[in-house]
Amino acid sequence: MREYCKDQVRYRYCSSSKIGLVRKNNEDSLLLLPEIGLFGVCDGLGGHAAGEVASSLAAGAFGKAVSESGEADVWQVLFEAIIKANLSIMEEQSRTPALTGMGTTLSAIWLGVQVSNEAAIAHIGDSRVYRYRDFALEQLTEDHSPVFELFKKGMISKEEMQRHPHKSLIDRCLGISSVVEPQIFSLPLRRGDRFLISTDGLTDSLSDDQISKTLAERELEGALGRLFDQAYRAGAPDNISVVLVEITESADSTPN
Repeated sequence: MREYCKDQVRYRYCSSSKIGLVRKNNEDSLLLLPEIGLFGVCDGLGGHAAGEVASSLAAGAFGKAVSESGEADVWQVLFEAIIKANLSIMEEQSRTPALTGMGTTLSAIWLGVQVSNEAAIAHIGDSRVYRYRDFALEQLTEDHSPVFELFKKGMISKEEMQRHPHKSLIDRCLGISSVVEPQIFSLPLRRGDRFLISTDGLTDSLSDDQISKTLAERELEGALGRLFDQAYRAGAPDNISVVLVEITESADSTPN
Protein backbone atom coordinates (compact mmCIF):
# COMPACT_ATOMS: atom_id res chain seq x y z
CA MET A 1 0.00 0.00 0.00
CA ARG A 2 1.46 3.33 -1.06
CA GLU A 3 2.10 6.03 1.55
CA TYR A 4 1.46 9.68 0.70
CA CYS A 5 2.92 12.81 2.26
CA LYS A 6 1.56 16.34 2.49
CA ASP A 7 3.69 18.76 4.50
CA GLN A 8 4.25 16.96 7.81
CA VAL A 9 1.36 14.55 7.42
CA ARG A 10 1.88 11.04 6.07
CA TYR A 11 -1.06 8.80 5.34
CA ARG A 12 -2.23 5.76 3.44
CA TYR A 13 -5.67 4.73 2.27
CA CYS A 14 -7.76 2.02 0.68
CA SER A 15 -11.25 2.16 -0.78
CA SER A 16 -13.99 0.21 -2.49
CA SER A 17 -17.48 0.78 -3.88
CA LYS A 18 -19.85 -2.14 -4.51
CA ILE A 19 -23.46 -2.76 -5.45
CA GLY A 20 -25.82 -3.80 -2.68
CA LEU A 21 -27.52 -7.17 -2.76
CA VAL A 22 -30.89 -5.82 -3.91
CA ARG A 23 -29.65 -3.07 -6.25
CA LYS A 24 -29.19 -3.21 -10.03
CA ASN A 25 -26.70 -0.37 -10.31
CA ASN A 26 -24.31 1.55 -8.08
CA GLU A 27 -25.29 5.19 -7.57
CA ASP A 28 -22.35 5.93 -5.26
CA SER A 29 -19.15 7.68 -6.30
CA LEU A 30 -15.74 7.78 -4.63
CA LEU A 31 -13.68 10.96 -4.37
CA LEU A 32 -10.00 10.03 -4.28
CA LEU A 33 -7.28 12.67 -4.67
CA PRO A 34 -4.56 11.23 -2.41
CA GLU A 35 -1.85 13.59 -3.68
CA ILE A 36 -3.63 16.54 -2.04
CA GLY A 37 -5.03 14.51 0.87
CA LEU A 38 -8.67 14.71 -0.26
CA PHE A 39 -10.99 11.72 0.17
CA GLY A 40 -14.76 11.37 0.11
CA VAL A 41 -17.92 9.56 -0.91
CA CYS A 42 -21.14 10.64 -2.60
CA ASP A 43 -24.41 8.70 -2.45
CA GLY A 44 -26.68 9.52 -5.37
CA LEU A 45 -30.44 9.98 -5.00
CA GLY A 46 -33.14 9.91 -7.62
CA GLY A 47 -33.26 6.34 -8.85
CA HIS A 48 -32.07 4.62 -12.02
CA ALA A 49 -29.15 6.45 -13.65
CA ALA A 50 -30.01 9.83 -12.11
CA GLY A 51 -28.39 9.16 -8.74
CA GLU A 52 -25.26 7.88 -10.42
CA VAL A 53 -25.05 11.03 -12.53
CA ALA A 54 -25.53 13.30 -9.51
CA SER A 55 -22.90 11.59 -7.36
CA SER A 56 -20.36 11.54 -10.19
CA LEU A 57 -20.91 15.21 -11.01
CA ALA A 58 -20.60 16.23 -7.36
CA ALA A 59 -17.42 14.24 -6.73
CA GLY A 60 -15.81 15.63 -9.87
CA ALA A 61 -16.79 19.26 -9.33
CA PHE A 62 -15.93 19.24 -5.62
CA GLY A 63 -12.54 17.61 -6.17
CA LYS A 64 -11.65 19.99 -9.01
CA ALA A 65 -12.60 23.06 -6.97
CA VAL A 66 -10.50 22.00 -3.97
CA SER A 67 -7.49 20.97 -6.05
CA GLU A 68 -7.47 24.32 -7.87
CA SER A 69 -8.08 26.44 -4.76
CA GLY A 70 -4.55 27.11 -3.57
CA GLU A 71 -5.72 26.46 0.03
CA ALA A 72 -6.48 30.08 0.94
CA ASP A 73 -9.10 29.98 3.66
CA VAL A 74 -10.03 26.34 4.18
CA TRP A 75 -13.63 26.94 5.26
CA GLN A 76 -14.21 29.21 2.26
CA VAL A 77 -12.55 26.73 -0.12
CA LEU A 78 -14.73 23.86 1.04
CA PHE A 79 -17.91 25.91 1.08
CA GLU A 80 -17.28 27.19 -2.45
CA ALA A 81 -16.47 23.64 -3.57
CA ILE A 82 -19.82 22.49 -2.17
CA ILE A 83 -21.54 25.34 -4.03
CA LYS A 84 -19.84 24.32 -7.30
CA ALA A 85 -20.76 20.68 -6.79
CA ASN A 86 -24.37 21.68 -6.20
CA LEU A 87 -24.39 23.95 -9.23
CA SER A 88 -22.99 21.22 -11.47
CA ILE A 89 -25.98 19.00 -10.65
CA MET A 90 -28.57 21.74 -11.05
CA GLU A 91 -27.14 22.81 -14.42
CA GLU A 92 -27.24 19.21 -15.65
CA GLN A 93 -30.90 18.97 -14.64
CA SER A 94 -31.62 22.13 -16.63
CA ARG A 95 -29.93 20.58 -19.68
CA THR A 96 -31.55 17.16 -19.22
CA PRO A 97 -35.11 17.38 -17.85
CA ALA A 98 -35.24 13.57 -17.42
CA LEU A 99 -32.74 13.99 -14.57
CA THR A 100 -34.91 16.46 -12.66
CA GLY A 101 -35.04 15.59 -8.96
CA MET A 102 -31.65 13.92 -8.75
CA GLY A 103 -29.36 14.73 -5.85
CA THR A 104 -26.52 13.36 -3.79
CA THR A 105 -24.89 13.36 -0.40
CA LEU A 106 -21.24 14.35 -0.03
CA SER A 107 -18.86 13.64 2.82
CA ALA A 108 -15.17 14.44 2.47
CA ILE A 109 -12.01 14.87 4.52
CA TRP A 110 -9.05 17.05 3.53
CA LEU A 111 -5.79 16.31 5.30
CA GLY A 112 -2.98 18.71 6.20
CA VAL A 113 -4.85 22.02 5.99
CA GLN A 114 -4.27 25.41 7.64
CA VAL A 115 -1.67 23.97 9.96
CA SER A 116 -0.10 20.72 8.84
CA ASN A 117 -1.50 18.58 11.65
CA GLU A 118 -5.16 19.35 11.00
CA ALA A 119 -7.86 17.94 8.77
CA ALA A 120 -11.00 19.65 7.50
CA ILE A 121 -14.32 17.93 6.87
CA ALA A 122 -17.13 18.97 4.52
CA HIS A 123 -20.42 17.14 4.74
CA ILE A 124 -24.03 17.23 3.61
CA GLY A 125 -26.57 14.41 3.74
CA ASP A 126 -26.39 11.11 5.61
CA SER A 127 -23.13 9.60 4.48
CA ARG A 128 -20.71 9.68 7.40
CA VAL A 129 -17.15 10.40 8.54
CA TYR A 130 -15.87 8.50 11.57
CA ARG A 131 -12.59 8.67 13.48
CA TYR A 132 -11.11 5.66 15.26
CA ARG A 133 -8.72 6.80 18.02
CA ASP A 134 -7.69 5.39 21.40
CA PHE A 135 -9.73 2.22 20.80
CA ALA A 136 -12.92 4.25 20.34
CA LEU A 137 -15.00 5.04 17.26
CA GLU A 138 -16.55 8.51 17.00
CA GLN A 139 -19.03 9.69 14.41
CA LEU A 140 -17.72 13.12 13.43
CA THR A 141 -20.50 14.19 11.06
CA GLU A 142 -24.20 14.55 11.75
CA ASP A 143 -26.79 12.89 9.54
CA HIS A 144 -28.96 15.58 7.99
CA SER A 145 -32.17 13.69 8.62
CA PRO A 146 -35.26 13.96 10.83
CA VAL A 147 -34.44 10.61 12.43
CA PHE A 148 -30.97 11.79 13.47
CA GLU A 149 -32.58 14.83 15.08
CA LEU A 150 -34.65 12.46 17.23
CA PHE A 151 -31.40 10.76 18.26
CA LYS A 152 -29.73 14.10 19.08
CA LYS A 153 -32.67 15.02 21.31
CA GLY A 154 -32.35 11.72 23.17
CA MET A 155 -35.73 10.49 21.96
CA ILE A 156 -34.32 7.34 20.35
CA SER A 157 -31.08 5.38 20.71
CA LYS A 158 -28.47 4.84 17.99
CA GLU A 159 -29.74 1.29 17.60
CA GLU A 160 -33.34 2.49 17.26
CA MET A 161 -32.23 5.06 14.73
CA GLN A 162 -30.63 2.32 12.64
CA ARG A 163 -33.90 0.35 12.60
CA HIS A 164 -36.23 3.33 12.12
CA PRO A 165 -38.56 2.97 9.10
CA HIS A 166 -37.76 6.52 7.95
CA LYS A 167 -33.99 6.38 8.49
CA SER A 168 -33.32 6.95 4.77
CA LEU A 169 -35.16 10.28 4.62
CA ILE A 170 -32.78 13.25 4.50
CA ASP A 171 -33.48 16.96 4.61
CA ARG A 172 -30.22 18.24 3.12
CA CYS A 173 -28.35 17.17 0.00
CA LEU A 174 -26.84 18.56 -3.20
CA GLY A 175 -28.88 19.15 -6.33
CA ILE A 176 -32.28 19.97 -4.86
CA SER A 177 -31.96 23.66 -4.01
CA SER A 178 -29.64 26.56 -4.84
CA VAL A 179 -29.29 27.06 -1.07
CA VAL A 180 -27.03 24.50 0.65
CA GLU A 181 -26.14 24.19 4.33
CA PRO A 182 -23.10 21.95 4.70
CA GLN A 183 -21.36 21.00 7.91
CA ILE A 184 -17.73 22.19 7.72
CA PHE A 185 -15.20 21.94 10.53
CA SER A 186 -11.58 21.07 11.30
CA LEU A 187 -9.88 18.85 13.85
CA PRO A 188 -6.31 17.93 14.85
CA LEU A 189 -4.59 14.83 13.54
CA ARG A 190 -2.57 12.29 15.48
CA ARG A 191 -0.41 9.43 14.31
CA GLY A 192 -2.50 6.27 14.29
CA ASP A 193 -5.82 8.02 13.63
CA ARG A 194 -8.03 6.05 11.29
CA PHE A 195 -10.82 7.75 9.37
CA LEU A 196 -13.74 5.94 7.81
CA ILE A 197 -15.82 7.72 5.18
CA SER A 198 -18.84 5.75 4.03
CA THR A 199 -22.25 5.86 2.45
CA ASP A 200 -25.20 4.66 4.50
CA GLY A 201 -25.10 1.27 2.82
CA LEU A 202 -22.44 0.34 5.37
CA THR A 203 -23.83 2.07 8.44
CA ASP A 204 -27.37 0.80 7.85
CA SER A 205 -25.98 -2.73 7.80
CA LEU A 206 -23.43 -2.59 10.64
CA SER A 207 -23.50 -1.07 14.11
CA ASP A 208 -20.83 1.33 15.34
CA ASP A 209 -19.63 -1.43 17.66
CA GLN A 210 -19.10 -3.84 14.76
CA ILE A 211 -17.22 -1.20 12.80
CA SER A 212 -15.07 -0.29 15.81
CA LYS A 213 -14.07 -3.90 16.47
CA THR A 214 -13.11 -4.40 12.84
CA LEU A 215 -10.95 -1.26 12.73
CA ALA A 216 -9.28 -2.27 16.01
CA GLU A 217 -8.20 -5.73 14.98
CA ARG A 218 -7.10 -5.53 11.37
CA GLU A 219 -4.70 -3.82 8.97
CA LEU A 220 -6.31 -1.22 6.75
CA GLU A 221 -6.96 -3.39 3.68
CA GLY A 222 -8.01 -6.32 5.84
CA ALA A 223 -10.43 -4.09 7.73
CA LEU A 224 -11.93 -2.85 4.47
CA GLY A 225 -12.54 -6.37 3.23
CA ARG A 226 -13.97 -7.44 6.57
CA LEU A 227 -16.42 -4.51 6.64
CA PHE A 228 -17.80 -5.50 3.25
CA ASP A 229 -18.02 -9.17 4.24
CA GLN A 230 -19.96 -8.29 7.39
CA ALA A 231 -22.29 -5.92 5.54
CA TYR A 232 -23.11 -8.52 2.91
CA ARG A 233 -23.81 -11.13 5.56
CA ALA A 234 -26.19 -8.61 7.15
CA GLY A 235 -28.15 -8.29 3.90
CA ALA A 236 -26.57 -5.13 2.37
CA PRO A 237 -29.75 -3.77 0.77
CA ASP A 238 -28.04 -0.58 -0.40
CA ASN A 239 -24.84 0.16 -2.29
CA ILE A 240 -21.73 0.40 -0.12
CA SER A 241 -18.82 2.79 -0.62
CA VAL A 242 -16.02 3.08 1.92
CA VAL A 243 -12.74 4.96 2.17
CA LEU A 244 -10.33 4.15 5.01
CA VAL A 245 -7.48 6.58 5.72
CA GLU A 246 -4.75 6.02 8.30
CA ILE A 247 -2.43 8.75 9.56
CA THR A 248 1.07 7.29 9.79
CA GLU A 249 2.84 10.51 10.80
CA SER A 250 1.79 14.03 11.77
CA ALA A 251 3.23 17.12 13.40
CA ASP A 252 1.88 15.66 16.64
CA SER A 253 3.67 12.32 16.47
CA THR A 254 2.20 11.10 19.75
CA PRO A 255 0.75 7.68 18.95
CA ASN A 256 -2.75 6.64 19.88
